[in-house]
Amino acid sequence: MERAAWSRIWRIQEKKKRIALGLMSGTSGDGVDLALVEISGRDLATDVKLLAFNSYLYPRSLRKRILELNSAKAEEICEMNFILGEVFASCVLKFLQHHGYQAKQVDFLGSHGHTVYHISQVPGKINSTLQIGEGAVIAARTGILTIGDFRPGDIAAGGLGAPLVPFADFVLFREKGKVRAFINIGGIANVTVVPEKLEEVLAFDTGPGNMVIDGLVSIYTKGKKKFDSQGKIAAQGKVHKELLHQMRQHPYFRLKPPKSTGREIFGKSFLKEFVSAARQASFPDLIATATYLTAISIFDAFKNYIFPKFRIDEVYISGGGLHNKTLLSFMKELFQPIPIKTLNALGIDGDAKEAVAFALLADATLQGISGNVPGATGAERSAILGKVVFP
Repeated sequence: MERAAWSRIWRIQEKKKRIALGLMSGTSGDGVDLALVEISGRDLATDVKLLAFNSYLYPRSLRKRILELNSAKAEEICEMNFILGEVFASCVLKFLQHHGYQAKQVDFLGSHGHTVYHISQVPGKINSTLQIGEGAVIAARTGILTIGDFRPGDIAAGGLGAPLVPFADFVLFREKGKVRAFINIGGIANVTVVPEKLEEVLAFDTGPGNMVIDGLVSIYTKGKKKFDSQGKIAAQGKVHKELLHQMRQHPYFRLKPPKSTGREIFGKSFLKEFVSAARQASFPDLIATATYLTAISIFDAFKNYIFPKFRIDEVYISGGGLHNKTLLSFMKELFQPIPIKTLNALGIDGDAKEAVAFALLADATLQGISGNVPGATGAERSAILGKVVFP
């Protein structure tokens, strides 16, 4: 039986083309992203073709539990690990049925899981991370070889465990003679600078993406709205300069890369500070200010840490933030004359990028290839990431 299980990996390794699923649950906690891809080639010569993509929203009650996980008791986290495993597996089966695939056609699945807590560069604390959504449940329910829990491998190698998407950014999007920057705006915003050489890649979390905007919308609408659709609320307001100045003083923005962050820093406590400092500002002004904070914190990261090292030819946006027209307008204004484009221009759905990235990271794991980029995470060495679970 053991020999049969390991021969499954050997067969995958020998395939010229592999069919894989990537699964992502981001810091926004809004749902599950699934990307079905065809992978060919090896190592830095890998090619990926996106076959299908879907997002599945969490029910309101489940989302509420997910957003409270970073302050939950051990019992709640323990149970939610298995609940999310079941949810992820159910989404996979629904996805495959919808697109006309059978589980046996999929060689493997790469799951990021959902981050409960991420401790990074906190004085007196050990760098550590916890993602849940039990891989054993996913593998058992779907019958698909599952690779998950990628971040601890990088931390064990001396890194921060994030960001991990730069591996995919470099493999998929590098171009001779150009330096490209890729900004993913999910709950947290992160950037990857992709030059021609892997050892020169620079990547880090810039700060809040949609997280503060979403949180304020939820607070001021008493949960009736979860986000600012297309940036319409922000478009009705004006940026509150004093409030913006105060929020930009957060110490995270002054940390030098490598660095990573999450809901622990820009979640509830930051929202309370934001609301407290807002005083009599109107709701649209608050959302406009939060939206501009995301844009200016990204631009500040470029000005302070990227432009001194690189001449950027192109900037590509992915993640939920690409649907916020007001945010994109702020970004284009700040970055001119550098062109701001959506990732779709390069043939990958901008919403699908992170799910695609974890399918690619899972492939690297099965090929015995390191998936971290030390220049991005601060790791002392390259490391093979992830844990393999047989169905």
